[in-house]
Amino acid sequence: MNKNHTTRALLIACILIVFTLSFIQFYLVRNTYRLTRDHFYTEVKEEILRVTNTQAMIFVEEQIRAELRQTVIQYVTNPMSKPGFIKLLKSNTKESGHQFNRYLKKMLDKKPNLEGIVYKSQFDEIIFEINGKSDTLLIAPAKPVVFSGDDFHTAHTIILNRDVTLSTGEDLRIIIRQSNFMDISRRENEVIKRMSGVLFLAIGLIVAVTILLYLVFSAMIRQKKLAEIKTDFANNITHELKTPLSSVSIILKSILLKEVQAKPALLNDLLQSLNRQHGKIRKLVDSVLDSAMVTAIKVEQKELEITSFLQEYAGDLAMANHELIAKIETIPRTLLTNAATLEKILNILVDNAAKYSEEGVSIYLTAFQTQTHYQIEITDQGAGIPIQYQQHIFDKFYRIPEQNKHTVKGLGLGLYLAKQATFQLSAELTVSSKPGKGSTFIISLPV
Repeated sequence: MNKNHTTRALLIACILIVFTLSFIQFYLVRNTYRLTRDHFYTEVKEEILRVTNTQAMIFVEEQIRAELRQTVIQYVTNPMSKPGFIKLLKSNTKESGHQFNRYLKKMLDKKPNLEGIVYKSQFDEIIFEINGKSDTLLIAPAKPVVFSGDDFHTAHTIILNRDVTLSTGEDLRIIIRQSNFMDISRRENEVIKRMSGVLFLAIGLIVAVTILLYLVFSAMIRQKKLAEIKTDFANNITHELKTPLSSVSIILKSILLKEVQAKPALLNDLLQSLNRQHGKIRKLVDSVLDSAMVTAIKVEQKELEITSFLQEYAGDLAMANHELIAKIETIPRTLLTNAATLEKILNILVDNAAKYSEEGVSIYLTAFQTQTHYQIEITDQGAGIPIQYQQHIFDKFYRIPEQNKHTVKGLGLGLYLAKQATFQLSAELTVSSKPGKGSTFIISLPV
């Protein structure tokens, strides 16, 4: 299994781990929520039942049932419709219901843990028997009669209890089915508050694991890139050094020959060739050393008349296979910069443009003032840079992939050194390029 497949397999495994952990945490949090909710409901139920079972509350409930019995007697002695009975029942128990509510509110106000709880009592079914005959005045599936509290219907309505009361007399027997409910909609957040520790711990664990895996993969990817850069660098520098070192070896062997030493002109040519190969090797070593030291070097910035500086630079520059066409704004401009560092950047960009352009093609140097910067552009007419590589070309040792066959020699240090040098000048180096249409490297100097 290659490295790409291994990385992909690890990524899938980590995603599965995070998903599984999230599912387990969800399951645990859900169960904790249910247990906390049930415990909270039980606490509230017990507290309300203690309140409603006080002597005062029991007395009012008995009074309401007595009023119910009186209403049934009225129904029996003065025949009326069942809707009329319900209306009369509500009227007869209205005052007692209000009294029950006042007592209940007074008691609940003394219980901070019952704040926001809403209570109601209702008659679900009323059946009476007289002289062996029975009649149902209120049937269970029908709309119940609320005699105390508010008539609420919410998702957080909880039944407290159901009672069956039997009221008997000489000839009249009444069966009353009664239900008591509470609504905790206003206290639902109490459950979340009680389990907030578990909730935050679960979320924190998932986030921590996700961040940890992200950091691990980021480190792996960085290490992989560093390994690739080191491999590319080793391959490139080996390739770059192989040719001059081979030439040096051949020249040294030739110099040792007696027939060569007997010919001063030939010996001189070989020594010049040896010097040129030495220069190539030294240039490679200097590039590597510069890349290691460039960020640590501080440059002194002085006032520089940039127009004349660029005109002199363009006039003095000589290229064997290309022509430099300068388009420099003629208005004198003075900038705070470093001439040597700026010249180094220009040399790198011009040399880079020459390497990636065909022989005989012109290279352009353009300079002008904008509202916020003094802009210098080096434009070539080469193959251009694909957009997916443009963000990497200033990286150390980076070279655009060509299937491991670089048509232009180099270590991938030139643009990196140029970028670092622009940082030393508090400037900016960017690129604008399209494949097949050349590239323009832009130096933006602060004014």
